[in-house]
Amino acid sequence: MVTFPKELKPVFVDNKDLVRLGSIDDGGYVVPIKTIMNSKTLLSFGISDNWDFEKDFVKKSKINVFAYDHSIDNNFWLSKFKRDLIKFLKLKIFKPKKLYKMFQYLDFVYFFKHNKLNKFYLKKIGNDSSSINLQTIINDHLIYKENIFLKIDIENFEYEILSEIISNKSKIQGIVIEFHKVSSNLGKIVEFIKMLSPNLSLVHIHANNYSIKKLDSFPEAIELTFSKDITSNRSNDKKYPIKNLDFPNSKRSPDINISFSE
Repeated sequence: MVTFPKELKPVFVDNKDLVRLGSIDDGGYVVPIKTIMNSKTLLSFGISDNWDFEKDFVKKSKINVFAYDHSIDNNFWLSKFKRDLIKFLKLKIFKPKKLYKMFQYLDFVYFFKHNKLNKFYLKKIGNDSSSINLQTIINDHLIYKENIFLKIDIENFEYEILSEIISNKSKIQGIVIEFHKVSSNLGKIVEFIKMLSPNLSLVHIHANNYSIKKLDSFPEAIELTFSKDITSNRSNDKKYPIKNLDFPNSKRSPDINISFSE
């Protein structure tokens, strides 16, 4: 059991009003159904080789997806294919899911290039000269400049865009964001939650067990979900992780039980 500050305790949302989008393990997130249906655009920052969340979101809402990731260029796909081919030749790939991973680039092309609703940009998110920032994306790229859903997993660069998210909070319908190096940035995370209120409420939390070295050590990565649509005066006595909604990021280790300070 790990204890987080009380500011990280979500507001109460009935489990029947929540759904998991994306993978059962790493890459899946819990989101209110109402928030999905009220969103007009999904902005996804950081996808690597997993866009199951984006695919599930589109299945439910039929909205535009704009994805940004500077790391998955041609060299990324070529190196990935070589690694998977070697595993296949060594008879390490048998299951259909493993074979899918080997030819995953075809799915990437189909989802992001053949589907007119979705677009992919080989760009880094940030505020330096080599990056593109959230404000530019909203101003120049988006068809709908409100009811935006943000999915953010950009390996520590999330801290560079927190002020932009706060500045645009009135346009945002929901957020899933993975924070890294949590112990040294806990104050920033708490302040971010406070600054989003009352526009966006924290509705879910999950600790990433990839980020711990031993059971019950403090997690250095946490996943938070925010929603514009949820308000509740009911005391939240739910236990986290939530059974049948939350799953360990790493299947080889147990999930992390969370409590909150009073």
